[in-house]
Amino acid sequence: MDPEEPSPAADVVPPTGRTGYRALLLGTVVAAVAVGLLLLSSRDLGSELVLLGAGAAQVAPFVVLAMAAYLAEDSRPLRYLTAVLLLGIVGSLVLVSLAFGVFAIVPTATIEAGVLPPGIAPTVLALLGLGSLFGLASFVGLLRPFRRWVARYLPLDPASFVQAVALVLVIALILIPPVPLIVNGAPPLLSPNVLGSGAFGQSPGELARSEAYSLLFIIYASFLVVGLFVRRNFAEALERLAFVRPTARQVLFALGMAVVLVVVFGLLDRAIALVWGALGWPVTNEAAYRQLFSGMLTPAGAVTAAVSAGVGEELAVRGVLQPVFGMVLPSLLFAALHAWQYSWDGLVSVFLAGLVFAWIRRRANTTTSAITHATYDLILFGALAMGSTI
Repeated sequence: MDPEEPSPAADVVPPTGRTGYRALLLGTVVAAVAVGLLLLSSRDLGSELVLLGAGAAQVAPFVVLAMAAYLAEDSRPLRYLTAVLLLGIVGSLVLVSLAFGVFAIVPTATIEAGVLPPGIAPTVLALLGLGSLFGLASFVGLLRPFRRWVARYLPLDPASFVQAVALVLVIALILIPPVPLIVNGAPPLLSPNVLGSGAFGQSPGELARSEAYSLLFIIYASFLVVGLFVRRNFAEALERLAFVRPTARQVLFALGMAVVLVVVFGLLDRAIALVWGALGWPVTNEAAYRQLFSGMLTPAGAVTAAVSAGVGEELAVRGVLQPVFGMVLPSLLFAALHAWQYSWDGLVSVFLAGLVFAWIRRRANTTTSAITHATYDLILFGALAMGSTI
């Protein structure tokens, strides 16, 4: 959410005359035409608009928060407003975590009837209490002494209000999503209640369009979050995100790394499962996982989901966050965001994969890590479609 350089003022003046706004305008026109064609070709315009709106809603709070934080750098009253927005977002994360945790253990019919089982109160209190505790703990990022300590290990500017806000959000996104897994002992999206309700089920066509809309808004949000129009022009934002044209060697490297990672993590996942089994710890339910992602097990669904995850997650996590927060914290956040669909064995694997993608981003650029990530996911989805988890 902030520039890589320690001083926010250092990059206000563009280093060159190139702004890149022509490319931005052309890309926006192409995106608008593509969205228009999807809307016009839809048999149910209302449902299509819901998918489009859902994609925008995923990123809108973070964009608004980032813009407020940038504007608040030189305005104390705006800092208070930004803090209120930040509190609202963190509070919303706590409530979403609570909802997932409850929905995972209470039958849908019971929830629709508005009556909770009598023995559910301790679980609800645990979900709400732990989520609230983690949410409050994340605000340690607003304390300058804490940021000074963090800056000893990361390229973070303790004087930057924008980076302070970003640090709170990063801590919250690491701590809060795993709460249902901690309290219930299982990922909420793989629970029989969720899978049986069909609440998260989409047809392959709906899933493909939903992923496409989500990717579109994540791309635009990533540029805005690093200060497009506020601190950087388009060319500078591209450079800040390291979202640049890869060389042929980098593309080949990314494709080769994806194949290597499939083999390595296939073996690693089996090793982790053996350790977890020996210790008596629960492992991710593969049958439930396959059911959850059944909409991706078609050519269109697999390609769209892989590209969306590969480009979107790498741009947001490695492109936006890594220059300020290093390799480990964004990788922890990357793993935590998968806590609704994986048990702890899967989260360990996701964290290690995140470190590899972070290394690729550092070694090359975000585009190369995105190609690696997308190809890796595509192979995994293909394996799932053939009935294997590799």
